Amino acid sequence: MMKLSLRWKLIFVSVLVEVVMLSVLVGNSLRFNEENLSQLTELRAREMSHLLSAEIAPLLLQKDYAAITELFRTQEHGIDYFLLFGQDHQLLLHSGWTDALPASSDGLRLPLDSHRRDIRVPLVAGGSNQGELVFGLSTRFAQEAQKKLFEESILISFFEVVVSTLFLYLLGLWLTRHLRQLEAAANAISAGEFDTKVKYTGKDEIGVVGHALNVMSDQLASEIAALRLSEQQQRETANRLLAVFEAVPDYMTLSQLETGRILYANAGFEKLTGHNKQDAIGKTSLELGIWSDPEQRKTWTSMILEQGIVSDFQGKMQTKDGQVRSGLLSAAIVEVDGARHIVAICKDITDRLEAEARVEAARRDLQAVLDAASEISIIATNKEGLVTIFNRGAEKMLGYRSYESVGQLHATDFHDADEMEQRSRELSEKFGREITGIDIFSSIAIQSGMETRNWIYVTKYGKKIHVSLSVTALVNADQEITGYLGIARDITPQIEAREALNQLNGELESRVRQRTAELESANHELASTMGHLQMAQTELLRSEKLRALGDVVAVVAHELNTPIGNCLTVASTLLEKSREISTAFGDGSLKRSLLASYLQDTEQGMGILLRGLNRSSELVMNFKQVAADQVSDQRRPFDLQAVVKEVTSLLQPMLRKTPFVLQVDIPEKLIMDSFPGALEQIITNLINNAVAHAFDGQSSGTMTIHAELTEPDKVKITFADDGIGIEPAHMSRVFDPFYTTKMGRGGTGLGLNIVHNIVIKMLGGKLEVESVVGRGTRFIIHLPLTAPYADTAPGEVSDASLLHDKQ
Repeated sequence: MMKLSLRWKLIFVSVLVEVVMLSVLVGNSLRFNEENLSQLTELRAREMSHLLSAEIAPLLLQKDYAAITELFRTQEHGIDYFLLFGQDHQLLLHSGWTDALPASSDGLRLPLDSHRRDIRVPLVAGGSNQGELVFGLSTRFAQEAQKKLFEESILISFFEVVVSTLFLYLLGLWLTRHLRQLEAAANAISAGEFDTKVKYTGKDEIGVVGHALNVMSDQLASEIAALRLSEQQQRETANRLLAVFEAVPDYMTLSQLETGRILYANAGFEKLTGHNKQDAIGKTSLELGIWSDPEQRKTWTSMILEQGIVSDFQGKMQTKDGQVRSGLLSAAIVEVDGARHIVAICKDITDRLEAEARVEAARRDLQAVLDAASEISIIATNKEGLVTIFNRGAEKMLGYRSYESVGQLHATDFHDADEMEQRSRELSEKFGREITGIDIFSSIAIQSGMETRNWIYVTKYGKKIHVSLSVTALVNADQEITGYLGIARDITPQIEAREALNQLNGELESRVRQRTAELESANHELASTMGHLQMAQTELLRSEKLRALGDVVAVVAHELNTPIGNCLTVASTLLEKSREISTAFGDGSLKRSLLASYLQDTEQGMGILLRGLNRSSELVMNFKQVAADQVSDQRRPFDLQAVVKEVTSLLQPMLRKTPFVLQVDIPEKLIMDSFPGALEQIITNLINNAVAHAFDGQSSGTMTIHAELTEPDKVKITFADDGIGIEPAHMSRVFDPFYTTKMGRGGTGLGLNIVHNIVIKMLGGKLEVESVVGRGTRFIIHLPLTAPYADTAPGEVSDASLLHDKQ
């Protein structure tokens, strides 16, 4: 609302008083004139009555109706109508009458009209009553006079008001000339212009006020400057605190200690609880229903009151939509404006706890699978080298138990210190930086994907054993390294046999030169030594087979983790949904839409569970079948396509980590009566040989397995790759035992030798190799559909003689 100045208030009041007085005067004048006009109208009515009675009565006596009519036509006295009745009250003449004519004066009903006055005049002539005259006298002259008088009064009053207003305005200007200075100065000071000064500071009241305004403006300028500086500092502090509050991603609140009412909440509060932070302000956590367990709140409140601070208190928080979340709540008591408050921070750890539970379940499942491979040491570590998985084979090999290894032992604790020191120097020189600790085993694995190398393990009891250790880096879905997996097999018998063989060869050369006479004794000793060598070779074969099985175990364990993890996630979600339905059913709030949503989610979840479990079941069945075949070497009828697909499906996860592709082209219902384990060993060794040697240094490659009947009882299996091929100088030695181009870099030289001996001695077939440098290699296997029978068990024959071909 606009405020009037003192000058305009004076003018407005004066004008208002004048208008009221003029209104009273005009009203009295009009009332007085109205009375005069009424008297004038009455006087005119009497005059007209006497005049008409005197003129019409004689004419009526003479019955001169024409003269009477002419009299009314010529008169100008404002008569609207007339009705002339005779002695018998019958209508004789009339003019200006618009309604239905009355029969007599007795039945006359005159209509009301504010602009007319109806008059009855008896007509007397010759001393007798001659009739009656009724006429309407117009009163418009009086109303027009009254209207004109009113307009003149209003015009005179308006002129007087304008003149008086102008006079008052000029008077106000003169009287308030100093007040305007005070008003302008006061407005400027109130607007923050504290350097404003009042020029008039005389001795009268206005001058004193002006001087006071000048003093007040100086003081206000000083005080406002200090207040603005303090306000700016407080605003910046408050903004920094608010920025810190909002930057915290976790639940954060500031509440009163005494009442528990929330004064401030950040965006993390909305995210965790689902409550709008503006709606939460002024309420307590109990009113919002945030605490799922009131007893936990009592415990937390007692701790904060006793200690003044609480860190990482784990509790259950309930969201606005009814979900229960786990959180780590930390709080401290702070003093704000002389009152104690609580600053609380809550970190949502629900997903972390669920993930830890899933990981623990998966770890137990994986541990069970790994423990099945009791002849192979499987040890997993984190990035720092601390043991996280220690299978039964590792317990058997090193003497440590799983419970005293997991989380306790470091990967370097069971390695030979001298050997590690030497390897550290080699790697440090190669990479140009110091390589120590777990990096001694992982640096090459990180660079190449996997490293296989011979090491010396030191058991719990101090015994040293030789192992072939394959180290692989473990990565998560974001391709970040999370740890390392080491699969080791004991090759001590092979090492000892190799050393014995080397020593024997040296001794034989010396004895041939020096003791020809003792040839028979030497031959005897050689036969004995060869017997030991044969046992060592047999043990070496078993170890090689177990190595392949160990690779399969590692692949299956890694592949099982994904479907099992999906199943656990779906199962936990369905459990929560079932609990919600059960709760809704119990309290009677179950709705058709909620049940339909639950059934739809259950159907989808069951589909995911079935796909995951079917995939896990398929992997386990394939693994069991392959493991049983390779361990038992039992003879049985089988479908060649099914056996090959079983072993390739187990190797597919390993191949997906490489850029190489495997294609299988084998017709259906190709039934063989042979040894499926031996055939699976052949396929596994050929694939591993191609990955390790055929595609060395290449970024892509294709392997194909093709089978076809060449005769009614024979099948030809072709394994081909488009790799780098084999040098002609090496073609004659590809099947020799211990011959490899990667000796000391993970190669043992036994893969193709075992394939050759299995095909020749165990399956009764033939093995050919074709290779073109730069274009690839083909291994052609000719096998009978029915393997030959032997007097001894196949395992006894093959294990004892597989390494003696071409010797």
